[in-house]
Amino acid sequence: MSYGKPNNPDYNIVVDVDDDEPTLEFQDFATNPNAQSGRMNTHPGALSSASAPPPYQAAQPSESSGTHSIWHIGYWAQYFNVDSQDVVQRTYLAVVPKDSFLDVYNSNPDLWGTFWIPTSVIFVMFVTASLSQSIAESLAGTQREYDFTMLTFATFTIYVYILTVGSFVYAATKYFGSQPGLMECFSVYGYGMAVWIPISVLCVLPFDWFRWMMVGVGFASSGFFIMRSVNQIVSRSNGKLHKAIIPLILVAHALLVVVFKFKFFSYSVSSIAAPGGGDGSPAPTPVPT
Repeated sequence: MSYGKPNNPDYNIVVDVDDDEPTLEFQDFATNPNAQSGRMNTHPGALSSASAPPPYQAAQPSESSGTHSIWHIGYWAQYFNVDSQDVVQRTYLAVVPKDSFLDVYNSNPDLWGTFWIPTSVIFVMFVTASLSQSIAESLAGTQREYDFTMLTFATFTIYVYILTVGSFVYAATKYFGSQPGLMECFSVYGYGMAVWIPISVLCVLPFDWFRWMMVGVGFASSGFFIMRSVNQIVSRSNGKLHKAIIPLILVAHALLVVVFKFKFFSYSVSSIAAPGGGDGSPAPTPVPT
């Protein structure tokens, strides 16, 4: 490096720079892919040798629920994978069957509504029948004694009906090649009980003609739902079974409705003379209809 100074007082400095010394360079971070981190690449091989972190992957189940045996809890868990909105929708289709119940049900089969709807019907029937008789006996001035055999009778009747008739429909349709599902058949009869919950409440009213009308509505609504669902199952085969199975299903359904009417929806209040003489004024008392 050398400096030169002329005689002129206003002098300039001349700087000689050796060519072998490193020069200062500026990096373009917008186009340099190795400088995206915002730091200067002092070691060119550092970033190229570093590997990128692996992408996030969700944990996958080691075994699907369909591979569980029937004795494993995982097998039954798949039939309870529904929420309240699913159950409400299916219950609505059972009471107001304007759309296909099985098309909705088979997309995600469940046993939640299949079990809890008949169980709720048993409880509501027992409560409303006991309440009706309590009202009648209170008007008659007699002491009420609850008949818990009605609860046992309702439990036995409803569960046996669903299991027996559902199994019959499954066996008959499978024999003729309809390819039904056992849970599918049980669910048709389980959800088909939903209409009897509001009917049981309405039948508390002490009007026998009104109760007959409500029982008729329940028979028509639940019967139409069952017939439509079973007919959809039968249609999967060549249809030979249709004329044979429908009358048997209707007879079984009619027998159940008759049992409901005379066991749970049958009471009235009539006026008779007061017991033990008295002044002869009429007093209401429950009598069977």
